[in-house]
Formats: sequence, C-alpha cells, structure tokens
Amino acid sequence: MPTKVQNPEKTYHSLFEIGILLKALISALELIAGLTFAFISYDSLRQMAFTVFGGELMESPRDFVWDYLARAAHSFSGTPQAVWAFIFLSHGIVKILLITALWKDKLWAYPASAVVFTLFVVYQLYQLTFTPSIFLWLITILDIAVIALILHEYKHKRHGRIAASSPAQE
Repeated sequence: MPTKVQNPEKTYHSLFEIGILLKALISALELIAGLTFAFISYDSLRQMAFTVFGGELMESPRDFVWDYLARAAHSFSGTPQAVWAFIFLSHGIVKILLITALWKDKLWAYPASAVVFTLFVVYQLYQLTFTPSIFLWLITILDIAVIALILHEYKHKRHGRIAASSPAQE
C-alpha cells in the first residue's frame, strides 16, 4: 500500500490556521478578562471564586494548583484594576483586529501581526523576569510559534502572488 506524502506547505498552512485560531480564542479570553476587571471589583471576584471553589480549597488548602492560583490572584490585586482592564482589552482588541485581517488574507496583516506579536513577546519576557508564570510561558511559546508560522505564510503568499503576477517565461 503506497504511503501518501502530504505537501509540507499544506501542513504549514494548517498549523498557521490552528495557531491563529488559538490566538483568537486567547484574545477573546483577554477581552472577557478586560471587561471583568473593568466592571467587577477585586472583592466581588474573590467572593465569586470562594463561592465556586471554596469547598475544594477547604479540602486541600496546601494543594499546588490552589497555592499557585492564590499567589497569582495576590499579584493581580497589587495592581489597580483599571491597569489590568486596559492591558487585557488593548491586547485583545489589537489581536482580534490583526487575526481578522489574517483570516481575510490581507497581505499587510502578515508583517504587521509579526511585529505586534513580537512586541507582545518582548513585553511578556520582561514580565516573566518579575513574575514567573507557567501560563505566561505557554502563551509566549505559542506566540513565538505563531510568529514563525505567520512569517512562513507571508513568504509563501508573497512568492505566490509575485509568481502569479509575473509573465510566463518560455
């Protein structure tokens, strides 16, 4: 039975689509977080978290996950809510706009997205020096992979458009 060899460009394109879909989902979560910080106080958020997870916390107060979440919540509450609202909303809006342009295959969106996402990675690496976070590391690694895929897709699209617009050579 012959094995089917898949076109590597098709694989890269599929990974590109998965990457920007993940970025879109994360951006939607950033928008939700930004709206949450804009309209719900820290005390209300703490109370909601205790209502939902309080029983579990009482059963295993020294659990690694709960300890990590408590430290993360403490680091959030040290910063004014308006700052978090601005950060999450601005990141979410900018990313959604760029991702939408990528989905619509706007050629300008490829380099623009690569630059903006690279700036976010630089900021995230800066943040990681002060507040190490497994979640932020995962997001940063995903961002770096997506930037590489965006640049690959851009190169492929530009090459395809240049080849399509040049006259056929005989």
